[in-house]
Amino acid sequence: MDQKKPKKVYVIGHKNPDTDSICSSIALAELKKEMGINAIPYRLGDINKETEYVLKYFGVKVPKLLKTVSAQISDLTRVEKKTLSIDDSLRSALDIMTVENFSSLPVVDDKKQLKGMIHISDIANTYLNLEHSDLFGKYKTTYENLKDVLDGIIVSGTYPSGIITGNLKAVSELENVAHGDIVVTTSMVDGIDRSIKAGAKVIIVACDEDDFISPRVTSDCAIMRVHANLFKTISLVSQSLSLSSIMNNTKFYSFKKDDFLHDIKDIMKEATQTNFPVTEKDGTVYGTIRTKNLINFTRKQVILVDHNERAHSVEGLQDAKILQVIDHHKFGNFITDEPVKINAEIVGCTCTIIYELFKEARITPSKKAAGLMMSAILSDTLMFKSPTCTQKDIDTVKELALICEEIDYEEYGMNMLIAGTSLANRSPYEILTTDMKEFSMNGINMGIAQVNTVDVAGLLNKKADLERAMKEINKNSEFSMFILIITDIIKSGSYAMVVGDFPELLERAFNVQLENNLTWLEGVVSRKKQIVPFLMAASQSLD
Repeated sequence: MDQKKPKKVYVIGHKNPDTDSICSSIALAELKKEMGINAIPYRLGDINKETEYVLKYFGVKVPKLLKTVSAQISDLTRVEKKTLSIDDSLRSALDIMTVENFSSLPVVDDKKQLKGMIHISDIANTYLNLEHSDLFGKYKTTYENLKDVLDGIIVSGTYPSGIITGNLKAVSELENVAHGDIVVTTSMVDGIDRSIKAGAKVIIVACDEDDFISPRVTSDCAIMRVHANLFKTISLVSQSLSLSSIMNNTKFYSFKKDDFLHDIKDIMKEATQTNFPVTEKDGTVYGTIRTKNLINFTRKQVILVDHNERAHSVEGLQDAKILQVIDHHKFGNFITDEPVKINAEIVGCTCTIIYELFKEARITPSKKAAGLMMSAILSDTLMFKSPTCTQKDIDTVKELALICEEIDYEEYGMNMLIAGTSLANRSPYEILTTDMKEFSMNGINMGIAQVNTVDVAGLLNKKADLERAMKEINKNSEFSMFILIITDIIKSGSYAMVVGDFPELLERAFNVQLENNLTWLEGVVSRKKQIVPFLMAASQSLD
């Protein structure tokens, strides 16, 4: 017996992902899989050159891009699966809609492709406007539908199959019966015999079993007895018409299975229809939904690594279920609807915490995962030069290097940082947004980007172009200011470039004087520990 596949868990880092964000998601996904959890790593943006170098070095594929975890139609807990076939009779369709309590349902062909919608009113209007004299001439149906609706018993002859091509004739029209017609009559043997001689293909005899008299004339004409009076029988015949006969070109809304609920809510509210068909990617019908179905859905399960603020996370996070947060940053505006497992430590890198989780679970990471975690720690701590670095980070790198078969982490780390600082062929916008985070300090919204490089002079030569791009980002993102931190890996310090309304904020924070929007911050290399806290403190003193 097949076991149900475990529900997928999305492991995601932050927007504008750095090496720690990507490597944390991949390493944690490996750990969770070893623990029997179907965890899949994802990224929320393009990877930078440093991360590209790391993944290529250890032969690891770039995680798939995740745009949103918003609830989709496929997440709904209630979707009506019933459909109608284009060959179904009106009677069959009406019975199904009555039982299922649906005023309308999607109609499909033999390949389950959506062909239209049928409403109960469509069937009712058809009944009201029927002219039985030319019933099968105007409408289509099959011999199978006719027999099913009448619940008839074949008493003689061979009953045909397929589309009915003849006309319907009542007992009063026997003189007009033509070859291939269907005749509805009573037990009068004379009427039956005359219909047979005229070439009728099917004769429907409306009578009880005791009243039925076999015809005197023999032929291949199918004779079907129906336990109903003549008037009732003719009425039932009209119910055998196929839905294809009354399908019209009335426009209606339909959705795709992967459509997002927030995109379809307003459409469903304003539409005149009550039920909405949903199709798969190949056009086959997935089901039918109503507005009330949108209330209950299964939330996607996510684990956040290297971040905790919604502004830094994936779109649609409010629809998801956060299972766990693993982070080494401060917590801000982190509110959940239910308890969440949190692993947070004062260390220089998220991967330091994740490796600790490997050890707690008594699971040895693969050489690839060990290499990724080692790379992330070397990146986040700037080869242990960052003030955020702890002894635990250093010890963890040494342990991971052993798992990677005693890799020379110092040589590897420098090559990694150099590869990541190459800014050739990168536009000012790409330089600014590769590692940018949004912050709000005392009502001042700002973007703070950081670039770690060994080619500071080359970057400063692009100052004018960078400032223009910063102004454009401020305008488009509604930032009051933008700060670019250019960190010199060799000198262990940073240049700060400021564009916006509150340059004095940075001057107060570090007791410096900006010259042409630029200043040097000696020993400052960490945005998280050395820049953001000082800016926040300075923002409190602004009028």
